[in-house]
Amino acid sequence: MILYDNFYTVKSQQVTEATAQFRIELNGGNFVYQAHFPNNPITPGVCLIQMGVELFNLLKGKSFGIKTLKNVKFISPINPLEFPQVDFTFGFALQDSLWQVNVLITEKERVFAKISMVLYEK
Repeated sequence: MILYDNFYTVKSQQVTEATAQFRIELNGGNFVYQAHFPNNPITPGVCLIQMGVELFNLLKGKSFGIKTLKNVKFISPINPLEFPQVDFTFGFALQDSLWQVNVLITEKERVFAKISMVLYEK
């Protein structure tokens, strides 16, 4: 499922050689939030992982798949009504034709999730 431009939109991005930061806006009216959970929308963890892959695809202009999820920590829930915009900060390096990608999802000082994954080019 592609979430880009439906579940979330990119408001801004900053890119360097080995890092990137995307400011995204969540669509609190998306049908996913009606089920997860009614009257208390929480962004599903699987959606955060998918968003991380999609943003990396956007960053590199290529399509990637997940080879391995090395470490995933959901620290605090993201309610899109309380936190309509969050930052996805990436650190990445190419090793043996695989991308080692670390994603930190935050809003100011609040950390929502940390994701470490290995991606391959499709």
